[in-house]
Amino acid sequence: MKSQEQKTIMVIEDNAVIIELMDRNLGRAGYKVVGCNNAREFKEICASQKPDLIILDILMPDKSGWEVLEELKLDEATRSIPVIISSVKGSQEDVEKGLKMGAVDYISKPFVFADLLDKVKKHMPAD
Repeated sequence: MKSQEQKTIMVIEDNAVIIELMDRNLGRAGYKVVGCNNAREFKEICASQKPDLIILDILMPDKSGWEVLEELKLDEATRSIPVIISSVKGSQEDVEKGLKMGAVDYISKPFVFADLLDKVKKHMPAD
C-alpha cells in the first residue's frame, strides 16, 4: 500500500509553467509530480514512472489529449489509471466526451488549486 507521499501524478501538459505550478502545489500536498510536456513521449514516461493518476491537457501542439486518452484506455498497462482532463475550453461537450472516453473528471483552466486537489483526492486510487 502506497502512502500519499509515494503516490505519483503524471501531468501531460505543453505549458511548462502549469507543470511547475502543479509540481509545487501538489508536491506541498504530498504527491510526487512527473511532468510530460510532449504528448508523444507520454508512453515512455508512463512505463517508467507508473503514475497513480494522470492530469491530461486536451489542447497540445503535437498530439491531442483525446488521442492520448484513447491510447491510455486501449493499453492494458495504463487502462486503469484514472485520468483527469484539463482544458481552457471547458465546454459541456468536452466534459461529456472526456467522460465517455474513460476520463474520471474534468477541470477547466485556469483552475483553483483547491478544486484540483479535491479532484485528485477523490480519484486517487486507495491502494
